Amino acid sequence: MQGSAFWILVHVFIGGLFLGMQGCAHPSLRYAEELAANGQWDAAINAYRDLLREDPFNDDLTRRLNEVKTRAAQAHYAKGREWLKANKLSEALQELQIALALNPEHAEYHAALADVLRLKDARRALEEGRKLHMLGRFDEALQQYERAVELDPSLTAALDGITAVAQQQQAQVALGENTEPVTLRFQNTRLKQVFEILARTANIDIIFDKDVRDDLITIFTRDTPFEEALNLILSTNQLFAQRVGPKTLLIIPDTKQKREQYQDLQIRTFYLSNAKAKDVANMLRTILETKRVYVNEPLNTVVIRDEPSKLQLAEQVILANDRRDGEVQLDVEVLEVNRTKTKRIGLSFAKQVGAGIFPPGTTAFSNALQTFTFRQLTSIGPDSYLFTFPGSILLEFFKQESDAKTLAAPKIRVLNNQKATINIGDKQPILLSTTNVLPGQAATGAVPTTSTVTSIEFKDTGIKLTVEPTIHLNEEISLRLQIEVTRLGDRVVLQAEPEISQFRFGTRTADTALNLKDGETVVIAGLLQEEDRRSREAVPGLDEVPGLKDLLSSTNKEKITTEVILVITPHIIRSVTPPDLAKQTLWSGTAKQFSTKPLFSKPAKPSPLTLPTIVPEEEAKQPGREDGHLRSEANVQAPDVATVAARLELQPAELQATVGDTVHMVLTGQALPPMEQARMTLVYNPLVVEFVKASEGALWTDKKVSANLTVSAVPALGKIVLQMGQKGRPVGGTGPLATLTFRAKAQGQSPIDIQHAVLNSQDDTPIPVIMKSATILVQE
Repeated sequence: MQGSAFWILVHVFIGGLFLGMQGCAHPSLRYAEELAANGQWDAAINAYRDLLREDPFNDDLTRRLNEVKTRAAQAHYAKGREWLKANKLSEALQELQIALALNPEHAEYHAALADVLRLKDARRALEEGRKLHMLGRFDEALQQYERAVELDPSLTAALDGITAVAQQQQAQVALGENTEPVTLRFQNTRLKQVFEILARTANIDIIFDKDVRDDLITIFTRDTPFEEALNLILSTNQLFAQRVGPKTLLIIPDTKQKREQYQDLQIRTFYLSNAKAKDVANMLRTILETKRVYVNEPLNTVVIRDEPSKLQLAEQVILANDRRDGEVQLDVEVLEVNRTKTKRIGLSFAKQVGAGIFPPGTTAFSNALQTFTFRQLTSIGPDSYLFTFPGSILLEFFKQESDAKTLAAPKIRVLNNQKATINIGDKQPILLSTTNVLPGQAATGAVPTTSTVTSIEFKDTGIKLTVEPTIHLNEEISLRLQIEVTRLGDRVVLQAEPEISQFRFGTRTADTALNLKDGETVVIAGLLQEEDRRSREAVPGLDEVPGLKDLLSSTNKEKITTEVILVITPHIIRSVTPPDLAKQTLWSGTAKQFSTKPLFSKPAKPSPLTLPTIVPEEEAKQPGREDGHLRSEANVQAPDVATVAARLELQPAELQATVGDTVHMVLTGQALPPMEQARMTLVYNPLVVEFVKASEGALWTDKKVSANLTVSAVPALGKIVLQMGQKGRPVGGTGPLATLTFRAKAQGQSPIDIQHAVLNSQDDTPIPVIMKSATILVQE
């Protein structure tokens, strides 16, 4: 009976405890429901997440959280559409990103986000076009305006920019109305009569300078452009033409005096972004022979006063040379290892014997008398003397070993061809004394005097590294390295009275230059310094007695070894990007007359050299391209994409994961011709996923060929560099090249893009290849 009552009480207690816990949970649940009922979706999501943290396996709470997330995504989407209608793109982008994070599977949210990003790109292109327009770069400004209109046809500001650029380029339109080629047949005809016929043909007016001679000329041309025929007549008769109106030409003798009289001059200010104004000014003086150049270093501008044709050439030259510098991140690891071994063994004796005269009753040897009175001297007796003798012997047997490591791992970013300096260590104070001697003068009786001024100077000790990178166009980096290791040594006494001492400094230096690939690591070691010290203490005389030499002596041995190891890995943050070929090659006129156009017809262009090109699949079908290659001016037929069968793909194309999951992406090659070496650069979003490792694929193992896979990863930049293959062992066909492993970090979307790929065949020629990227979607 008593046992039954006990179990009844236990059940009542447990039931009450359960009801109490339920009562404690109810207020939080009611609070979350109230937030959802009031439309405070974000706060309701946080409240339900807090509840799920306490009860993670509650299906009802999970269902309610998903419902609230769906309603919250709809609310943010609606708010984003409102901001989009109000043309507030930044706010709309923020709302749509939140909606997509809450419900990443909703296609409508993806489409709206893509629209906002497209409109933002259009605004960005518009702003870039305005900046270029203000700088006078009309061709580039026109390209940006056209890109803005292509992205957003309703952007009236971009249309206005196109109109403004076209109006400002009106001065560069062809002279005359007749654009058809002309045929000239004149024999012993007056010069002015030839010009008159040309003027009627092109519907223009011609005025002659009073010094133009009306000589007889003979000319035969067939189907020649009007401007070329005009230039031919002018150059063969030592004349030049000055345009004085839309349809009016002034014909003038080509002499220095006449050019100075008629040539209009303009002043143009060029604002530079990257190049130094002083260097650009020297370049323009050399190439264009212009003398009126001013350099404004505070604003980094170049001001030129010259004829318009020279200013146009100066603009093109500056556009080709004012390029943004490359940038490199240097991952440096410095390891300094100090090893000290100390050994002391033997007998140590007291080293002093002393005697002195002391006052009566004195027992301390430090009270010995230095001066005496006559009475003290006459009272010296046997008790006035005090002696000290060695009275102790110490047996030493001591051994000590110590290791010390100093590790520093700085990361530093530096511009191309600029020096980066890293100091790791301390500053040691050093006393510097300067003594001035003033000579005496016999006439005045002045004696020579000296004055000493003491100052403190600080000397760096430790490791000093200076690196100067140079980025090459083939993605290689040249490093100029200077390393100096300064170590604080023993104190050295320079002067006994008064005592002056300083520390001894040991220095090791290395200076080298080397070439590295992007992500390649170099180790510099061997900066080794060893010190062996040995000392022996013994009793004079006894140290020469055979048998007692080692017995009655003390030996101290010390060995100090210091080694510095340097590991440095360069990563290209931004490479050097040269301008396209059209901006690298310019027409500049003749030695006497500068022009941006050729004086006569250009010879037929040779067929352009077609280099193997890596064509991303999404670019292969872009407007303005033919089969993956940009259309050239000569409309040269590009190779068909179908003939570029080799492909690099990341599979699967879309992968879904939750936070904390580990996922695998397979880098697959399809229809690869035999290749010996491959180098690929992949990028990802480091805020969403984390790169773990890479392993070689079955395409290598099935053919029993080692991939020699090397991986260089920069997690902070979301960059992976893969190198694989070996000389003399080509591999081709279709199959996995490597497997990439990622870990999901946070909710979001991370594209895995093949940014750059170089595949070399057996004869070291690049293999054209089409690349296809993938995407990882991470959910909570």
